[in-house]
Amino acid sequence: MKVIGVIGSPRKGGNTEILVEKILSGAKEAGAEVEIFKLNELNIHPCQGCNFCQEHGMCRQQDDMQKIYDAMYSSDALVVGSPIYMSYVTAQTKIFLDRLYALLKIGEGPRIPAGKRCVLVYTQGGGTDGQKVMEELSMFFKDALGMDIKAIIGANNLNPIGAVNERKDVLERAFEVGKEIVKG
Repeated sequence: MKVIGVIGSPRKGGNTEILVEKILSGAKEAGAEVEIFKLNELNIHPCQGCNFCQEHGMCRQQDDMQKIYDAMYSSDALVVGSPIYMSYVTAQTKIFLDRLYALLKIGEGPRIPAGKRCVLVYTQGGGTDGQKVMEELSMFFKDALGMDIKAIIGANNLNPIGAVNERKDVLERAFEVGKEIVKG
């Protein structure tokens, strides 16, 4: 069992990173191999809308997204975390999402094996729309990529770095979800 985590936060050690790592630690305790990708530290270019991937089954761009594609093909579960900025995911996360276009063939479905488990994570300072944003995003992972959405984990009022550490209920739930995605 392999679980990969994708962190879309630009802040090192931020609340989203803490929650994604908590989920991965639960998965690791349950016996999974885990791998983490911090999008802000990777060289990932935006989708160019060239449709090369639709004709050739892979993205033309050779950047760090290739590592994530490989990990997604070989993984059993995916954890995607993003803070909510301006009522949506971060720019880093949006570029990642757009580049997932290469993993589906329009009119045919996903190119990756269906049924992979998925957990979505959000943190939000002000505002209350994080849950709604992730629920809408879950439809993409479910409908376009054929993933099984296991949970959406997140909380509001988490602007200061490390504020989630005061939310024991959220941390405990994240750890348990990590174990659950390994068990099925």
